[in-house]
Amino acid sequence: MKIDIQEVCGKKTVTREEGQVINQMLTDQWDRTDQFQLDFGNLLIASVSFIDEAFGKLALCHTSEDLKRKLVFKNMVPYDRKLLNDIIISRLRQQTLETRNACRSALRKNGEVSAAQ
Repeated sequence: MKIDIQEVCGKKTVTREEGQVINQMLTDQWDRTDQFQLDFGNLLIASVSFIDEAFGKLALCHTSEDLKRKLVFKNMVPYDRKLLNDIIISRLRQQTLETRNACRSALRKNGEVSAAQ
């Protein structure tokens, strides 16, 4: 699945709420998609809040191997790539079996709610 960050977000790449848009897209399709190609179009984001919400929180729910296999970041400026790597590493260190299980439970619960609507 290809996601054009500029097309989806425009210039709204600063806040956690704006990052949640991308996170929700990834989370909704995670189990149905082999790989996400995220194209940044060389857009400078430079927002810890946006990047953590969009991608960092995934590292609380998934293994490093899953993240590397599923997420391909294209046309990302070096500053943002370094920021992304720092955030992912930090979140992976915070991850526990409990956080992973809680994430999966929340996904199942949300899926049931969505299916019922």
